[in-house]
Amino acid sequence: MESQRHSASLAGGAHETIESVADLDRGAEHTISAHQRRIERATHLLGRPRTVYIALAAVGLWIGANLVLAAFGRAFDPPPFAYLDCIISLAALLMTIVILTTENRINAHDSRRDRLDLQINLLNERKISKVIELLEALRRDSPAVPDRHDPEARAMGRSADPAAIVRAIDERTPDLNA
Repeated sequence: MESQRHSASLAGGAHETIESVADLDRGAEHTISAHQRRIERATHLLGRPRTVYIALAAVGLWIGANLVLAAFGRAFDPPPFAYLDCIISLAALLMTIVILTTENRINAHDSRRDRLDLQINLLNERKISKVIELLEALRRDSPAVPDRHDPEARAMGRSADPAAIVRAIDERTPDLNA
């Protein structure tokens, strides 16, 4: 009911556009392997503030227990806490791998979306250029509309060359890899 109310208030082709984006996201979700889903669930759990508190509490308990037991000569990891250091290093390594694995998949999805955005933007640019070209032709051909010379409209009526734009950007911006 709620989604129908929102759908009714959307203008024009917005509903179809939203469905297209949702289909794209659903398609990306279907390609995720079971391993990747588990890794992303782990990333989601590790990325919560509660994890910080749990880790701090565990380290505090480890150190506290060892300091108390050290007073009786029974510490299982006496200062400087070599076992704790190894455990934390291993946990950091595993967390880094889990986060990078998740980030790689997200980056691949974002890259796919960026390519789609670029294709749609280039298509829209061509359509807008054609509309300007048609308006200019209408202005020239219609006796009711005064004809005038408009170099900006003439330039905008031509489609842009994406490769030329990239070259111009590269020439005018500093090389970040240098």
